[in-house]
Amino acid sequence: MKNMTFTTVLLCMLFMPFFISSCTDKIDEHYEEPEWLKGSAWEVLEDRGNYSLFLQAVELAGFKPIMEGKSILTVMAPDDTAFSVYLEKHGYSDISEINLDELKKVIGFHLLYYSYNKNKLVNFRPEGDLITDEEMNKNAGLYYKFRTRSSNVPTIEVEASTGKRRMVYHLDRFIPVFSYRFWDTKKLDAASNYSYFYPNSIWKGAGGFNVSNAAVNEYEILADNGYIYTVDQVIEPLETIYTQLESNENYSIFFDLYNDNTTYTYDATLSKDFGAALGTDSLFIHTHGTSLPAIAVEWYSTKYSDVANNASKAYSVFAPSDVAMNNFFDNYWEKGGYESLDDVDDLAMKYMLNQFIYKDGIAFPDEITSGKVKNMYDMVFNFDPSKVKDKSMCVNGVFYGLSTIDTPILFASAVGPAFRNKDCNYYLYMLDGAGLVTAYSSQDTKYVLLVPTNEQIESEDIYLRTYADGSKLQQETEDGLVDVSSSIMRTIVNIHTATGVDELKATGTQVLTTQTGFNYWYVKDGKIASSAAYNQILEPDNNAEPFVEFTEVKNGNDSWNNGKTYMYDGTALFKAQEGDGLQHKLSVCNDVRYVYYQFAQLLQKAGMVMSSNYIFGLAGASHVIGFIPTNEAISTAIAAGQIPGMDVTGAVTSSSKLRQYLLSYFIRDMENALISYPYPGSAMKNSTYVTASGKSLVYTDTGSSLSIMVDGKVANVISDYNFFPFAFDDGCFQLIDTVL
Repeated sequence: MKNMTFTTVLLCMLFMPFFISSCTDKIDEHYEEPEWLKGSAWEVLEDRGNYSLFLQAVELAGFKPIMEGKSILTVMAPDDTAFSVYLEKHGYSDISEINLDELKKVIGFHLLYYSYNKNKLVNFRPEGDLITDEEMNKNAGLYYKFRTRSSNVPTIEVEASTGKRRMVYHLDRFIPVFSYRFWDTKKLDAASNYSYFYPNSIWKGAGGFNVSNAAVNEYEILADNGYIYTVDQVIEPLETIYTQLESNENYSIFFDLYNDNTTYTYDATLSKDFGAALGTDSLFIHTHGTSLPAIAVEWYSTKYSDVANNASKAYSVFAPSDVAMNNFFDNYWEKGGYESLDDVDDLAMKYMLNQFIYKDGIAFPDEITSGKVKNMYDMVFNFDPSKVKDKSMCVNGVFYGLSTIDTPILFASAVGPAFRNKDCNYYLYMLDGAGLVTAYSSQDTKYVLLVPTNEQIESEDIYLRTYADGSKLQQETEDGLVDVSSSIMRTIVNIHTATGVDELKATGTQVLTTQTGFNYWYVKDGKIASSAAYNQILEPDNNAEPFVEFTEVKNGNDSWNNGKTYMYDGTALFKAQEGDGLQHKLSVCNDVRYVYYQFAQLLQKAGMVMSSNYIFGLAGASHVIGFIPTNEAISTAIAAGQIPGMDVTGAVTSSSKLRQYLLSYFIRDMENALISYPYPGSAMKNSTYVTASGKSLVYTDTGSSLSIMVDGKVANVISDYNFFPFAFDDGCFQLIDTVL
């Protein structure tokens, strides 16, 4: 006779006066157990008679009490034939030969927390059952993982950065249940995609599901403490992606590089709940920092309450083999000055490792061949899954082994030299710190980049320093070392980036708009200057040549996939215009050697200099554009009496008339949409603009020359400076050949 359930005993007690003797044998037929009382999961399988090996293993592993009713659960039960096949496959003649920890791991993988009927396993809903039909069909079947009682025993690991021993806790395994709804939602062929990872199993889940490597023979057998599903195989416990990599020597380079980022994260909840039983007050989770997925952790989220993510999310890792990694080094990093893979910058390597990770779930072969699977940098994984020899379903995702790899899109983009060249890795940290790596590797835009060397960046007292928690760019200031801010890094990166052109010209002149507003590159006869550096030619005592040589940096024999990249000579870094602006320059000028001296004197005589930084009529504008007559043109005009409010001797006769006249040489962004400074071919189009005096100014760009007209008087921009505007943060000016 089977053991009496709690309900049976209760019935015996209730009816004891009537048939005391019957309680010890069986209840009278008039008081038979209700049909829904089936017995515990243990009793149900015991009664069936062909699950003795599984039950023996359950008892040896210590799970008999929960099978007998101390917990509600869902059981995936292999019969004696299936268990015998498992024993033979693994070289055991008897269950007792299996290591106890291993046995607990195997049997625990067949015991799911909580009781699930068939519908819940087919389409589990983390929100609960009280949802609409529409909500039931959303992501149907994709919450496919269920927590089991299988786990590895805690391990002691040594933290490399501190040398401390850490007790690492291993969370319960989740088991994948692949239902027909799972495949329907993904729009994938169930049989071929399932068998890709389970070649020794057969998809039999039409209308139901397979449980990892096992097919279900019988669904939803009711027991007092849950449901039982009989399966055709012993379900092999899945390992983490980390364990799969660690156990395969063909991927040792990728594994070691990934593992260099190991961190041990203290978990207060685990420490409180399990620490005392394990003889410690601190339990840790084996993670891999903030930039790499935690592929050594069994759960996607270590929060027990995060049911939705743990049931649905996973990682796919496409690990290059040792041969592939070595070939990539030879063809890429070695050409950039690195001596070995160990020598490659840590940040460059983290980006490299992330190229081969898909963070949005398990990727099946048909999804890969259709181009649906992309990494976080929008790179399509375009290998042929049928040629992959090493692959496995894991407890936290899937693993693919790649024997060959192409240069990742990110590494082949215009920012490639930052990843490849050892003497440009500071620039990589700036791209990363500014959050611009993916932006400037986008395939939607063509870029022209100037990549500064480490030496050029160091000219600004910026150095890369390495600490226990990683490397960072720091700047030497009067207050000591400070971290370089993201805004400073963004400015430096943007001033070295241009769009809207295909390349730098080797001959002639060219103006390129940088990603820092109203800052430009000027190219002349194969040399380049920033607009800030070019402004220095205005200084009478400055003899420095603003133009430096530039050289194209190629990706082998080819250009980069989204533009062209150059390096420039010299130790100085290209910088954005900063400090004194145009209004300041005009207001403080008292040196006759300045090309705008005569105009600055007119401003002073008109009483327009409000302070060293502001000019009357211009102070409220963010950007102004001035067309300034040359010193010679103004001297000639004064002598001819052509300046309103001033006589031929240069004396002011009417300050108000002179002010109004001088304001006609400026256009402000208060009245006009100024998106660019004027130069041939600029974004400042031929049009009529309103001057600061209220008059109309007709601007004409022929493509090779510039001119303006006010009140019918035409003035041409002189060509002495190759039509390069003198550009400042608050405005710019061009010199014209006559007064208006």
